[in-house]
Amino acid sequence: MGAKKDRIRLFVSIEVPNGIKEKIAALGLDLPKDAIKIVPVENMHITLSFIGRVNITKLTEIEANLRAIPFSPFELSFSGTGVFPSPEYVKVVWAGAKSEELNLLAEKVGQALVGIVEKEGQEFSAHLTIARVRKKIDVTDFLAKHKDDEFGSFIVRQFNLMQSELSYGDTPKYSVLSEFEASKDV
Repeated sequence: MGAKKDRIRLFVSIEVPNGIKEKIAALGLDLPKDAIKIVPVENMHITLSFIGRVNITKLTEIEANLRAIPFSPFELSFSGTGVFPSPEYVKVVWAGAKSEELNLLAEKVGQALVGIVEKEGQEFSAHLTIARVRKKIDVTDFLAKHKDDEFGSFIVRQFNLMQSELSYGDTPKYSVLSEFEASKDV
């Protein structure tokens, strides 16, 4: 029974409508199949904060702190593409997410987790991951072709505390542990 059962892997995210995720996932067709692993549509989301592995005893405190975050519904739009860490050394290909309110919500989530999780200095970058890169690829044409693409927008009315279960060689399995609703409607 040891450490595996008393620790869980967590992150805080925003669920994105399927129509937007499907448009973004289609970009994977423009990438070399042998060099990438496309993120399945059902796993696409906006990560507000990756918490990592924590002792299950911290779950109640994490949920209480996240529940105390006030936010109003806001519009989130998706456009353009990019890569991490750089076009010369690509590990992740992504579509951009744009909203000042999203950045503020991510900041509030980070503040709510200070002292509970050891993720100091984590910088938020609004994006939706399309693919993870396994070997060197040239993304110059891809980025130029899709830099002005528009993928849609929606109103964010909640964020979630998610559990991520990893198994060797498989796609991670995500499950919602808690949902946190906006405090007032527009």
